Amino acid sequence: MEIKKEHKTAIIVITALALFTWGFNFLKGKDIFKAYNTYYSILDNVEGVVASTPVTLKGIQIGTVKALKFVNGYDKTMLVMDIDNHYKFAKDSKVKIYGGNIMGGKNVSILPGQSAQLAQDGDTLQAMKMPGMFDLVNDKITPLQNKLDRILSSTDTLLLSINNILNPGTQKHLQQSIADLATGIHQIKKTTITVNRFLDQNQQHLNQSVANFDKISQNLAVLSDSLKELKMKSLVNNLNQTMLNLNQTILKINNGKGTMAKLLNDPKLYQNLEQSTKALNLLLEDLRTHPKRYVHFSIWGRKEKTQKK
Repeated sequence: MEIKKEHKTAIIVITALALFTWGFNFLKGKDIFKAYNTYYSILDNVEGVVASTPVTLKGIQIGTVKALKFVNGYDKTMLVMDIDNHYKFAKDSKVKIYGGNIMGGKNVSILPGQSAQLAQDGDTLQAMKMPGMFDLVNDKITPLQNKLDRILSSTDTLLLSINNILNPGTQKHLQQSIADLATGIHQIKKTTITVNRFLDQNQQHLNQSVANFDKISQNLAVLSDSLKELKMKSLVNNLNQTMLNLNQTILKINNGKGTMAKLLNDPKLYQNLEQSTKALNLLLEDLRTHPKRYVHFSIWGRKEKTQKK
């Protein structure tokens, strides 16, 4: 039987559409010959996730992101996922979105839960958004960049201050100071060389002077010892003479010789001295009580004599 041209054209168009549909879905990671379950997850932000983003389970791709939709206006974002119905996981499983590649893309993964009840087609899974490697790197680099900016700013300010300080006048003074310092060091070096030469030339004399000084010190030490011994001997002799004189004086007193012995040993002398002291006390007391008996003067009589004159 001959096939008409119209039928051939229709077959070709249908085949092309089927191949196009299959190829388009294949490029999106979806096999049109497999059955899929649809799951949902609601997040605050799905930045970096696009339609056809692979969905993995422990590193194995089990589906793709079908679509992204807004929920409650623009408050939340819904993630629609097509998962191969051959893969089963618990109802409390979670959807994790984490950092992807350097282009800023994100990855989507299913974290299996512990519930005995399995997730069903149309269920909404709880979402988790984890910082990726590049997010962590950015979090670490940003403070470092801020510190680097502050350091560069401080360095620029320091260099500007140094430039202001090191003006031509200051530079000239600094160069002059360095030149003077070099001259001073040169003079010190010359002086050191001269002193060393002098020491080398007079080494023998210096050694002799040191030896003489050592002898003088020894002689002074001997002389000091001799003076100490001489002074001690003189002191002991004087002390002995003093003790001898004191013993002789005490012996004379005990023997009744001299005025001191009579004063100590003669009772009459003591009694006369006591009586004289009593008489003197009576005289002083009478003088205090009756001063007119002993002193005569008249102020009025002097005035009369002045008037007569």
